[in-house]
Amino acid sequence: MVPKAWITGAFALALLAGLALSACTNRSATRPTPTSESSIMSEAIVTAYPAPATAIPATVAPPTIAPATATPIAPPGTESLVGPEWTVAYRGDLNADGRADVVAYKPATITPGATFKRPEYAAYIGAASEAVIVQADTTGRPQMLVMMNLAGIMFGKQLAVSFPPSSNATYNPVALMLLIGTAQPATVAVLPINSSGEPYTQAAGVRWNRSLGAYELISGGK
Repeated sequence: MVPKAWITGAFALALLAGLALSACTNRSATRPTPTSESSIMSEAIVTAYPAPATAIPATVAPPTIAPATATPIAPPGTESLVGPEWTVAYRGDLNADGRADVVAYKPATITPGATFKRPEYAAYIGAASEAVIVQADTTGRPQMLVMMNLAGIMFGKQLAVSFPPSSNATYNPVALMLLIGTAQPATVAVLPINSSGEPYTQAAGVRWNRSLGAYELISGGK
């Protein structure tokens, strides 16, 4: 069982590393136009740099980042939560609610760029075309809690944040890099990358809310 701790500014640094890199890009470049797809949090739509900064409390404890090659000891029931087409990035009880769950992704064909060789990006996993957080329900059957793909982040069928496509290759998402924080409350974030394998905007993600018993968005200052 992963120790229970509160998430700190240290994870904010990992989560916002995409934003720091984006500050070095050409600010005069044409910003992509958001798609017409609706969002339940319009202010959280990620268009391109500079996207709103993620607000994470500075008084909480640092998260434990799950290494790309490490899979924790699995509780019973996690083996069948996803099919063979998925690569499991985490298997265990991520949100510490007593139920088995996995974070899994489908590999993308693109190779991550030079940015991900830097130490501050070392914990990112991928590249991925999509990722899911799946939990066993009360009967042990798979229940998808969060879907992350090139369109954005969805809770069920509700789009919480979007990654709009662009005719400008610099700002067009072609894959995602995945970041998992295993300290409590658990977090899972994705960082869109372009055809060069480089991030062009900030990461967006979800955090487990114990009071609600559900994941909530942590992007756009939320």
